[in-house]
Amino acid sequence: MTQSAAATEMQATPIQNGRPGPSQRLVKLLGYWCLAALAISSARIWLPAATGLLEAAWWTGGILLIGAALLDFLTGRRITDLAGERRLPGNLALGVRNCTRLTLRNSGPRLLQLSVCDSVPQQLASTWLPCRAQLQPGQEVSIEYTLVPHRRGSANFGRIEILADSPWGLWQTRAWLGQEQSVKVYPNFLGISSLQALSTEQTLRRLGLHQQQRRGEGMDFRQLREYRRGDSQRQVDWRASSRLRKLISREYQDERDQEILYMLDCGRRMRAKDGKLSHFDHALNGLLLSAYVAIKQGDAVGLQAFAAGHDSSGGQLPPVKGESAINLLLNNVYDLHSGTGSADYSGAAQQLLSQHKRRSLVILITNLRDEDSEELLAAVGLLTRSHLVMVASLRETAVDHLVQQRIGDFAGAVDYAAARDFLHRRTRLLQQLQAHNVLVVDSRPESLHQALIEAYWCLKRSGRL
Repeated sequence: MTQSAAATEMQATPIQNGRPGPSQRLVKLLGYWCLAALAISSARIWLPAATGLLEAAWWTGGILLIGAALLDFLTGRRITDLAGERRLPGNLALGVRNCTRLTLRNSGPRLLQLSVCDSVPQQLASTWLPCRAQLQPGQEVSIEYTLVPHRRGSANFGRIEILADSPWGLWQTRAWLGQEQSVKVYPNFLGISSLQALSTEQTLRRLGLHQQQRRGEGMDFRQLREYRRGDSQRQVDWRASSRLRKLISREYQDERDQEILYMLDCGRRMRAKDGKLSHFDHALNGLLLSAYVAIKQGDAVGLQAFAAGHDSSGGQLPPVKGESAINLLLNNVYDLHSGTGSADYSGAAQQLLSQHKRRSLVILITNLRDEDSEELLAAVGLLTRSHLVMVASLRETAVDHLVQQRIGDFAGAVDYAAARDFLHRRTRLLQQLQAHNVLVVDSRPESLHQALIEAYWCLKRSGRL
């Protein structure tokens, strides 16, 4: 908490006062007064001569206490000369610690003793609140506390809540300052922010991928240059070579202006958690980072979220490209959540085919189980007629841990056998997908972004799009 005597202008917002209530100090004094009455009653037996004097002192103390409490109530029941404001970041990232500042200003004539709290939404975890603050007349105080979002979407803050002591501390008045505010909680976009100033090669290295240098093997013309040893004969531009009287080669680059369509499963399986984040949040992080790499390569990215009972208007984005594409994607998915319905692969495939006719790379992100085989194979069969299809499935870390644990008893043996059978059936489904000319990415949730980018980059370099 930092203090400053310099006053700054705050937006004028009426303060809302609640009903004053007795403070702990007043409750304690009344308790002592009642105990004194019991003590005087006992003194009638042991000190009958002093009873009258003690009773007079007791009544005098009670009258003084009631009078002081009444006067303190009248002078401190309302807070009128206190202003406050909250300064929030422009947006928040899921799971990332952020600093928030409350600023209070006392423009009244008396000292204020305050307990300060904030109306923090349930989807945010806060620390260092509530806290105590003391404001001299004309003084301004700043209180900083941290926020850690644990759910995406709009976070709506109420007004700043304070508990102000009366001048003698016998009463406390609850009041509300400042304004209600709202801030968006996005997926963890800090990874994207750290990559914006980097080149494609630097971005891949930062993500743990290594690009093999190739020259002249793309499809789009890039530039003319002098012939180098190792260039293929088809790269030689004979017209330019005859004009300049030396061998000139054409250099090509990977194709641009291609479309990447993400199909994101919003079904109940994506609600499973590995660590602090759900599979759905891991899928969003992987989607955003891989989409950012594709956008930097000049490709367009689109999104189709799906599940049984899913609102078709949410999580839908036609292919977009350019610098603003990643912001459009972020704003489209920040309040998107997995539901309790099952994955509707067939419906999603039919919807995509009706809306996107151009050949694209379709990346289906889901959590596969062997019971999905019939519907999933039918859906990818429809998609592969017009598009290149990739299925990215998230492995459940808990199942991997069961297989790796040592078997110590019968229950452990049953768990191990069940986990092995589950993984065997899942592997068989992935093999069936590959047999249908579908690209498969099988990754743990925390490594999905790296696996998606590596698969996309291999496709990009191979020219299969």
